[in-house]
Amino acid sequence: MKKKMFAALMAACMTVSVFGSVVTASAADGVTLTLYGNADDLAKPYMQKIISLWEESSGNKIDQQGLDTDNAETIALTKFTTGDIPDLYIHFGNSNLKNFNPEENFVDWSDADWVSDIQDSVLPQATYNDKVIGLPFWEASNSGCFYNTKIFEELGIEQPTTQEEFNAACDTLLENGVQPIYLAAADAWPILYQFALDPVLEEHPEYIEKLNAGEMSYADIPEFTDMCTWFKEAADKGYFGKNFASDTWDYTSEVLGTGEAAMLFCWDTWFDTDYDSESYDYVGDDFGIMPVFMGTCDEGTYEGGNVNLMLVNKNGDNVEAASDFVNFMADPENYNQAFDGVSTAAVFKQETTNVNSTQYDGNKDSVDKLIRASSAQPKIVGFNQQEGGKALLQLMNGDISVEECVKLIDDDRVATLESFAQ
Repeated sequence: MKKKMFAALMAACMTVSVFGSVVTASAADGVTLTLYGNADDLAKPYMQKIISLWEESSGNKIDQQGLDTDNAETIALTKFTTGDIPDLYIHFGNSNLKNFNPEENFVDWSDADWVSDIQDSVLPQATYNDKVIGLPFWEASNSGCFYNTKIFEELGIEQPTTQEEFNAACDTLLENGVQPIYLAAADAWPILYQFALDPVLEEHPEYIEKLNAGEMSYADIPEFTDMCTWFKEAADKGYFGKNFASDTWDYTSEVLGTGEAAMLFCWDTWFDTDYDSESYDYVGDDFGIMPVFMGTCDEGTYEGGNVNLMLVNKNGDNVEAASDFVNFMADPENYNQAFDGVSTAAVFKQETTNVNSTQYDGNKDSVDKLIRASSAQPKIVGFNQQEGGKALLQLMNGDISVEECVKLIDDDRVATLESFAQ
Protein backbone atom coordinates (compact mmCIF):
# COMPACT_ATOMS: atom_id res chain seq x y z
CA MET A 1 0.00 0.00 0.00
CA LYS A 2 1.24 3.49 -0.78
CA LYS A 3 2.69 5.55 2.05
CA LYS A 4 0.01 8.29 1.91
CA MET A 5 -2.77 5.71 2.06
CA PHE A 6 -1.08 3.99 4.97
CA ALA A 7 -0.68 7.21 6.94
CA ALA A 8 -4.34 8.07 6.39
CA LEU A 9 -5.52 4.66 7.45
CA MET A 10 -3.33 4.65 10.51
CA ALA A 11 -4.54 8.08 11.56
CA ALA A 12 -8.15 7.00 11.21
CA CYS A 13 -7.54 3.69 13.04
CA MET A 14 -9.11 1.83 10.16
CA THR A 15 -8.90 -1.87 9.32
CA VAL A 16 -6.37 -2.83 6.64
CA SER A 17 -5.73 -6.08 4.80
CA VAL A 18 -2.70 -7.72 3.17
CA PHE A 19 -3.13 -11.08 1.44
CA GLY A 20 -6.29 -11.89 3.38
CA SER A 21 -4.98 -11.07 6.87
CA VAL A 22 -7.03 -8.41 8.63
CA VAL A 23 -5.87 -6.39 11.62
CA THR A 24 -6.58 -3.03 13.22
CA ALA A 25 -3.70 -0.55 13.52
CA SER A 26 -3.53 2.69 15.49
CA ALA A 27 -1.09 5.50 14.85
CA ALA A 28 -1.35 6.53 18.50
CA ASP A 29 -0.01 3.17 19.63
CA GLY A 30 2.77 2.87 17.09
CA VAL A 31 4.55 -0.38 16.25
CA THR A 32 8.18 -1.30 16.73
CA LEU A 33 9.39 -3.94 14.30
CA THR A 34 12.43 -6.09 14.96
CA LEU A 35 14.89 -6.45 12.07
CA TYR A 36 17.80 -8.91 11.97
CA GLY A 37 20.54 -8.61 9.40
CA ASN A 38 24.27 -8.59 8.80
CA ALA A 39 25.56 -5.43 10.50
CA ASP A 40 27.43 -4.31 7.39
CA ASP A 41 24.35 -4.85 5.23
CA LEU A 42 22.14 -2.82 7.56
CA ALA A 43 24.65 0.04 7.49
CA LYS A 44 24.26 0.58 3.74
CA PRO A 45 23.13 4.18 3.13
CA TYR A 46 20.14 3.14 1.02
CA MET A 47 18.97 0.77 3.76
CA GLN A 48 19.17 3.50 6.37
CA LYS A 49 17.42 5.90 4.02
CA ILE A 50 14.44 3.65 3.31
CA ILE A 51 14.06 2.80 7.00
CA SER A 52 14.14 6.48 7.92
CA LEU A 53 11.57 7.35 5.24
CA TRP A 54 9.15 4.67 6.43
CA GLU A 55 9.51 5.54 10.09
CA GLU A 56 8.76 9.17 9.30
CA SER A 57 5.81 8.28 7.08
CA SER A 58 4.21 5.62 9.28
CA GLY A 59 5.00 6.75 12.79
CA ASN A 60 6.36 3.25 13.48
CA LYS A 61 9.90 2.25 14.38
CA ILE A 62 12.33 -0.46 13.36
CA ASP A 63 14.65 -1.94 15.96
CA GLN A 64 17.69 -2.78 13.86
CA GLN A 65 19.73 -5.62 15.32
CA GLY A 66 22.95 -5.90 13.34
CA LEU A 67 24.50 -9.34 13.59
CA ASP A 68 28.25 -9.95 13.61
CA THR A 69 29.39 -9.72 10.01
CA ASP A 70 31.50 -12.87 10.05
CA ASN A 71 28.86 -15.05 11.73
CA ALA A 72 25.58 -13.35 10.86
CA GLU A 73 23.91 -16.33 9.22
CA THR A 74 24.93 -18.76 11.96
CA ILE A 75 23.65 -16.41 14.65
CA ALA A 76 20.38 -15.86 12.79
CA LEU A 77 19.86 -19.58 12.25
CA THR A 78 20.38 -20.24 15.95
CA LYS A 79 17.77 -17.62 16.79
CA PHE A 80 15.29 -19.06 14.27
CA THR A 81 15.84 -22.58 15.59
CA THR A 82 15.00 -21.46 19.13
CA GLY A 83 11.88 -19.62 17.97
CA ASP A 84 13.42 -16.14 18.15
CA ILE A 85 12.17 -15.02 14.74
CA PRO A 86 12.12 -11.26 14.02
CA ASP A 87 9.42 -9.35 12.19
CA LEU A 88 11.87 -8.68 9.36
CA TYR A 89 14.98 -10.54 8.23
CA ILE A 90 17.56 -9.72 5.56
CA HIS A 91 19.16 -12.63 3.73
CA PHE A 92 20.75 -13.16 0.34
CA GLY A 93 18.54 -15.04 -2.08
CA ASN A 94 20.60 -18.22 -2.15
CA SER A 95 20.26 -21.92 -1.39
CA ASN A 96 21.09 -21.37 2.30
CA LEU A 97 17.60 -19.94 2.73
CA LYS A 98 16.43 -23.54 2.86
CA ASN A 99 17.71 -23.70 6.44
CA PHE A 100 15.19 -21.04 7.47
CA ASN A 101 12.10 -22.94 6.25
CA PRO A 102 10.92 -20.14 3.95
CA GLU A 103 7.50 -21.59 3.22
CA GLU A 104 6.73 -21.94 6.91
CA ASN A 105 8.24 -18.67 8.11
CA PHE A 106 8.03 -15.99 5.41
CA VAL A 107 5.22 -14.15 3.63
CA ASP A 108 4.53 -15.27 0.06
CA TRP A 109 4.59 -12.17 -2.16
CA SER A 110 3.79 -13.89 -5.45
CA ASP A 111 0.60 -11.85 -5.94
CA ALA A 112 2.08 -8.49 -4.96
CA ASP A 113 1.82 -5.73 -7.56
CA TRP A 114 5.51 -4.93 -7.31
CA VAL A 115 6.66 -8.36 -8.52
CA SER A 116 6.30 -7.22 -12.14
CA ASP A 117 8.63 -4.29 -11.40
CA ILE A 118 11.60 -6.53 -10.50
CA GLN A 119 14.24 -6.93 -13.20
CA ASP A 120 14.03 -10.30 -14.95
CA SER A 121 17.68 -11.03 -14.11
CA VAL A 122 16.97 -10.47 -10.40
CA LEU A 123 13.54 -12.01 -9.78
CA PRO A 124 14.73 -15.67 -9.74
CA GLN A 125 16.75 -14.91 -6.62
CA ALA A 126 13.59 -13.83 -4.82
CA THR A 127 11.83 -17.12 -5.52
CA TYR A 128 11.76 -20.31 -3.50
CA ASN A 129 9.81 -23.28 -4.83
CA ASP A 130 8.21 -20.97 -7.37
CA LYS A 131 7.04 -18.51 -4.70
CA VAL A 132 8.29 -14.94 -4.31
CA ILE A 133 9.38 -14.94 -0.68
CA GLY A 134 11.04 -11.55 -0.32
CA LEU A 135 11.67 -8.15 -1.85
CA PRO A 136 15.06 -7.75 -3.57
CA PHE A 137 16.42 -4.49 -2.17
CA TRP A 138 20.12 -4.19 -2.76
CA GLU A 139 22.87 -2.76 -4.88
CA ALA A 140 23.36 -4.86 -7.97
CA SER A 141 25.94 -5.19 -10.70
CA ASN A 142 26.50 -6.46 -14.21
CA SER A 143 29.21 -9.10 -14.34
CA GLY A 144 31.13 -9.92 -17.48
CA CYS A 145 34.55 -9.76 -19.07
CA PHE A 146 36.12 -6.30 -18.79
CA TYR A 147 38.67 -5.28 -21.37
CA ASN A 148 41.07 -2.41 -21.96
CA THR A 149 39.47 -0.57 -24.88
CA LYS A 150 42.66 1.37 -25.65
CA ILE A 151 44.81 -1.73 -25.94
CA PHE A 152 42.18 -3.42 -28.09
CA GLU A 153 42.02 -0.38 -30.36
CA GLU A 154 45.80 -0.11 -30.64
CA LEU A 155 46.03 -3.76 -31.68
CA GLY A 156 43.03 -3.60 -34.00
CA ILE A 157 41.01 -6.11 -31.97
CA GLU A 158 37.24 -5.92 -32.36
CA GLN A 159 35.06 -6.79 -29.39
CA PRO A 160 34.49 -10.57 -29.61
CA THR A 161 30.96 -11.84 -30.10
CA THR A 162 31.68 -15.59 -30.17
CA GLN A 163 33.91 -18.03 -28.30
CA GLU A 164 36.10 -18.41 -31.38
CA GLU A 165 36.55 -14.65 -31.69
CA PHE A 166 37.36 -14.38 -27.99
CA ASN A 167 40.06 -17.04 -28.24
CA ALA A 168 41.45 -15.28 -31.30
CA ALA A 169 41.57 -11.98 -29.39
CA CYS A 170 43.55 -13.71 -26.63
CA ASP A 171 45.97 -15.09 -29.20
CA THR A 172 46.50 -11.62 -30.71
CA LEU A 173 47.19 -10.13 -27.29
CA LEU A 174 49.75 -12.85 -26.57
CA GLU A 175 51.46 -12.27 -29.89
CA ASN A 176 51.88 -8.63 -28.92
CA GLY A 177 53.28 -9.29 -25.46
CA VAL A 178 50.11 -8.57 -23.48
CA GLN A 179 48.71 -11.03 -20.97
CA PRO A 180 45.12 -11.60 -22.14
CA ILE A 181 43.37 -12.17 -18.78
CA TYR A 182 44.29 -11.44 -15.19
CA LEU A 183 43.03 -14.38 -13.12
CA ALA A 184 43.77 -14.10 -9.40
CA ALA A 185 43.71 -17.87 -9.10
CA ALA A 186 45.66 -18.01 -5.84
CA ASP A 187 42.57 -16.62 -4.12
CA ALA A 188 40.37 -19.21 -5.90
CA TRP A 189 37.10 -17.26 -5.81
CA PRO A 190 38.08 -14.81 -8.62
CA ILE A 191 38.00 -17.69 -11.11
CA LEU A 192 34.23 -17.05 -11.03
CA TYR A 193 33.31 -20.26 -12.81
CA GLN A 194 29.64 -19.73 -11.96
CA PHE A 195 29.45 -17.29 -14.88
CA ALA A 196 29.87 -20.21 -17.27
CA LEU A 197 26.94 -22.08 -15.77
CA ASP A 198 24.26 -19.38 -15.96
CA PRO A 199 23.34 -19.98 -19.62
CA VAL A 200 23.37 -23.76 -19.09
CA LEU A 201 21.00 -23.56 -16.13
CA GLU A 202 18.78 -21.06 -17.92
CA GLU A 203 18.34 -23.52 -20.79
CA HIS A 204 18.01 -26.50 -18.45
CA PRO A 205 16.39 -25.38 -15.18
CA GLU A 206 15.61 -29.01 -14.45
CA TYR A 207 19.32 -29.52 -13.74
CA ILE A 208 18.99 -27.50 -10.54
CA GLU A 209 16.14 -29.63 -9.26
CA LYS A 210 17.92 -32.86 -10.14
CA LEU A 211 21.22 -31.77 -8.62
CA ASN A 212 19.49 -30.73 -5.40
CA ALA A 213 17.55 -34.00 -5.30
CA GLY A 214 20.71 -36.06 -5.70
CA GLU A 215 19.54 -37.38 -9.05
CA MET A 216 22.31 -35.84 -11.14
CA SER A 217 26.01 -35.05 -10.86
CA TYR A 218 28.13 -32.42 -12.56
CA ALA A 219 29.59 -35.20 -14.70
CA ASP A 220 26.11 -35.63 -16.23
CA ILE A 221 26.22 -32.06 -17.54
CA PRO A 222 28.36 -31.92 -20.70
CA GLU A 223 28.83 -28.16 -20.44
CA PHE A 224 30.44 -28.54 -17.01
CA THR A 225 33.16 -30.65 -18.58
CA ASP A 226 33.39 -28.14 -21.45
CA MET A 227 34.01 -25.35 -18.95
CA CYS A 228 36.76 -27.23 -17.15
CA THR A 229 38.35 -28.11 -20.48
CA TRP A 230 38.35 -24.45 -21.53
CA PHE A 231 40.08 -23.34 -18.32
CA LYS A 232 42.77 -25.98 -18.76
CA GLU A 233 43.37 -25.14 -22.42
CA ALA A 234 43.37 -21.39 -21.71
CA ALA A 235 45.96 -21.86 -18.97
CA ASP A 236 48.14 -24.03 -21.22
CA LYS A 237 48.02 -21.40 -23.98
CA GLY A 238 49.11 -18.67 -21.55
CA TYR A 239 45.85 -16.72 -21.50
CA PHE A 240 46.23 -16.20 -17.72
CA GLY A 241 49.96 -15.49 -17.79
CA LYS A 242 52.78 -17.49 -16.28
CA ASN A 243 52.05 -16.73 -12.62
CA PHE A 244 48.29 -17.21 -12.36
CA ALA A 245 48.73 -19.80 -9.58
CA SER A 246 50.27 -17.15 -7.31
CA ASP A 247 48.35 -14.11 -8.57
CA THR A 248 46.06 -12.52 -5.97
CA TRP A 249 43.14 -10.10 -6.15
CA ASP A 250 45.09 -7.40 -4.30
CA TYR A 251 47.14 -6.70 -7.42
CA THR A 252 44.24 -6.46 -9.84
CA SER A 253 44.30 -2.66 -10.14
CA GLU A 254 48.05 -2.61 -10.70
CA VAL A 255 48.08 -5.30 -13.38
CA LEU A 256 45.19 -3.74 -15.28
CA GLY A 257 46.31 -0.18 -14.66
CA THR A 258 49.76 -0.71 -16.11
CA GLY A 259 48.44 -2.62 -19.10
CA GLU A 260 50.24 -5.82 -18.15
CA ALA A 261 46.94 -7.64 -18.66
CA ALA A 262 44.05 -6.56 -20.87
CA MET A 263 41.01 -8.37 -19.46
CA LEU A 264 39.36 -9.42 -16.21
CA PHE A 265 36.31 -11.44 -15.17
CA CYS A 266 34.54 -9.13 -12.75
CA TRP A 267 31.47 -6.97 -12.01
CA ASP A 268 31.03 -3.42 -13.25
CA THR A 269 30.58 -1.57 -9.96
CA TRP A 270 34.08 -2.71 -8.93
CA PHE A 271 35.51 -0.08 -11.26
CA ASP A 272 33.63 2.60 -9.31
CA THR A 273 34.25 1.30 -5.81
CA ASP A 274 37.66 -0.39 -5.88
CA TYR A 275 39.66 0.24 -9.04
CA ASP A 276 42.57 2.63 -8.50
CA SER A 277 42.24 5.20 -11.29
CA GLU A 278 44.68 7.60 -9.62
CA SER A 279 47.89 5.61 -9.68
CA TYR A 280 48.18 4.08 -13.13
CA ASP A 281 48.14 4.89 -16.84
CA TYR A 282 44.73 3.38 -17.51
CA VAL A 283 41.71 4.71 -15.61
CA GLY A 284 38.41 2.97 -14.97
CA ASP A 285 36.70 4.59 -17.94
CA ASP A 286 39.29 2.99 -20.24
CA PHE A 287 37.64 -0.38 -19.68
CA GLY A 288 34.59 -1.72 -21.47
CA ILE A 289 32.42 -4.75 -20.84
CA MET A 290 31.92 -7.74 -23.13
CA PRO A 291 30.31 -11.14 -22.54
CA VAL A 292 32.11 -13.87 -20.64
CA PHE A 293 33.31 -16.77 -22.80
CA MET A 294 34.23 -19.87 -20.80
CA GLY A 295 33.48 -22.68 -23.23
CA THR A 296 29.80 -23.19 -22.46
CA CYS A 297 27.95 -20.59 -24.54
CA ASP A 298 29.07 -19.48 -27.98
CA GLU A 299 27.39 -16.06 -27.81
CA GLY A 300 28.76 -15.41 -24.34
CA THR A 301 26.92 -14.32 -21.21
CA TYR A 302 26.66 -11.66 -18.53
CA GLU A 303 25.51 -12.33 -14.98
CA GLY A 304 23.02 -10.22 -13.05
CA GLY A 305 23.63 -9.20 -9.47
CA ASN A 306 23.33 -11.27 -6.33
CA VAL A 307 20.91 -9.47 -4.05
CA ASN A 308 19.67 -9.37 -0.48
CA LEU A 309 15.99 -9.94 0.23
CA MET A 310 13.77 -8.28 2.81
CA LEU A 311 11.72 -11.10 4.34
CA VAL A 312 8.62 -10.82 6.54
CA ASN A 313 7.81 -13.24 9.36
CA LYS A 314 4.31 -14.38 8.43
CA ASN A 315 3.69 -15.84 11.89
CA GLY A 316 4.68 -12.75 13.86
CA ASP A 317 2.47 -10.35 15.79
CA ASN A 318 3.36 -7.46 13.50
CA VAL A 319 2.96 -9.04 10.08
CA GLU A 320 0.71 -6.20 8.87
CA ALA A 321 3.11 -3.41 9.72
CA ALA A 322 6.09 -5.45 8.46
CA SER A 323 4.26 -6.09 5.19
CA ASP A 324 3.50 -2.40 4.86
CA PHE A 325 7.21 -1.64 5.23
CA VAL A 326 8.04 -3.99 2.36
CA ASN A 327 5.32 -2.48 0.16
CA PHE A 328 6.70 0.95 1.04
CA MET A 329 10.19 -0.16 0.00
CA ALA A 330 8.77 -1.38 -3.33
CA ASP A 331 7.13 1.95 -4.19
CA PRO A 332 9.09 3.65 -7.02
CA GLU A 333 8.87 7.04 -5.32
CA ASN A 334 10.49 5.63 -2.20
CA TYR A 335 13.17 3.35 -3.64
CA ASN A 336 14.26 6.08 -6.03
CA GLN A 337 14.88 8.31 -3.02
CA ALA A 338 16.83 5.56 -1.30
CA PHE A 339 19.04 4.75 -4.31
CA ASP A 340 19.53 8.34 -5.47
CA GLY A 341 23.15 8.69 -6.61
CA VAL A 342 24.10 5.11 -5.65
CA SER A 343 26.44 3.37 -8.08
CA THR A 344 24.45 0.24 -8.90
CA ALA A 345 22.62 -1.57 -11.62
CA ALA A 346 18.87 -1.18 -11.30
CA VAL A 347 17.06 -3.90 -9.36
CA PHE A 348 13.67 -2.37 -10.23
CA LYS A 349 12.43 -1.61 -13.71
CA GLN A 350 11.30 1.87 -12.64
CA GLU A 351 14.57 2.63 -10.83
CA THR A 352 15.94 5.81 -12.40
CA THR A 353 18.03 7.63 -9.79
CA ASN A 354 20.81 5.06 -9.55
CA VAL A 355 24.10 5.66 -11.33
CA ASN A 356 24.87 3.08 -14.01
CA SER A 357 28.48 2.19 -14.67
CA THR A 358 30.35 3.65 -17.61
CA GLN A 359 30.90 0.11 -18.81
CA TYR A 360 27.20 -0.72 -18.87
CA ASP A 361 26.26 2.52 -20.60
CA GLY A 362 28.92 1.85 -23.23
CA ASN A 363 27.56 -1.57 -24.19
CA LYS A 364 23.98 -1.49 -22.93
CA ASP A 365 22.40 -3.35 -25.85
CA SER A 366 24.74 -6.31 -25.50
CA VAL A 367 24.33 -6.52 -21.73
CA ASP A 368 20.54 -6.25 -21.87
CA LYS A 369 20.38 -8.94 -24.54
CA LEU A 370 22.67 -11.50 -22.94
CA ILE A 371 22.37 -10.92 -19.21
CA ARG A 372 21.16 -13.89 -17.21
CA ALA A 373 20.12 -14.36 -13.63
CA SER A 374 22.78 -15.64 -11.28
CA SER A 375 21.76 -19.29 -11.00
CA ALA A 376 24.52 -21.61 -9.81
CA GLN A 377 25.47 -19.82 -6.63
CA PRO A 378 22.01 -19.02 -5.28
CA LYS A 379 20.17 -22.12 -6.52
CA ILE A 380 22.48 -25.13 -6.38
CA VAL A 381 22.69 -26.46 -2.84
CA GLY A 382 26.35 -26.95 -2.04
CA PHE A 383 27.70 -24.76 -4.83
CA ASN A 384 31.01 -23.42 -3.56
CA GLN A 385 32.80 -20.68 -5.44
CA GLN A 386 35.93 -21.00 -3.30
CA GLU A 387 36.33 -24.79 -3.33
CA GLY A 388 35.42 -25.01 -7.01
CA GLY A 389 38.05 -22.41 -7.76
CA LYS A 390 40.64 -24.43 -5.85
CA ALA A 391 39.83 -27.53 -7.91
CA LEU A 392 40.11 -25.58 -11.16
CA LEU A 393 43.47 -24.24 -10.04
CA GLN A 394 44.70 -27.80 -9.53
CA LEU A 395 43.46 -28.60 -13.03
CA MET A 396 45.17 -25.60 -14.59
CA ASN A 397 48.39 -26.48 -12.76
CA GLY A 398 48.26 -29.95 -14.31
CA ASP A 399 47.85 -31.72 -10.97
CA ILE A 400 44.53 -33.38 -11.87
CA SER A 401 42.63 -34.27 -15.05
CA VAL A 402 39.43 -32.68 -16.29
CA GLU A 403 37.45 -35.69 -15.11
CA GLU A 404 39.07 -35.55 -11.67
CA CYS A 405 38.36 -31.83 -11.45
CA VAL A 406 34.67 -32.32 -12.25
CA LYS A 407 34.44 -35.05 -9.61
CA LEU A 408 36.29 -33.00 -7.00
CA ILE A 409 33.92 -30.06 -7.40
CA ASP A 410 30.92 -32.37 -7.37
CA ASP A 411 32.08 -34.28 -4.30
CA ASP A 412 32.26 -31.01 -2.38
CA ARG A 413 28.73 -30.11 -3.52
CA VAL A 414 27.34 -33.50 -2.54
CA ALA A 415 28.95 -33.36 0.90
CA THR A 416 27.17 -30.10 1.61
CA LEU A 417 23.91 -31.40 0.16
CA GLU A 418 24.05 -34.45 2.40
CA SER A 419 24.82 -32.35 5.47
CA PHE A 420 21.69 -30.32 4.77
CA ALA A 421 19.65 -33.51 4.54
CA GLN A 422 20.83 -34.50 8.01
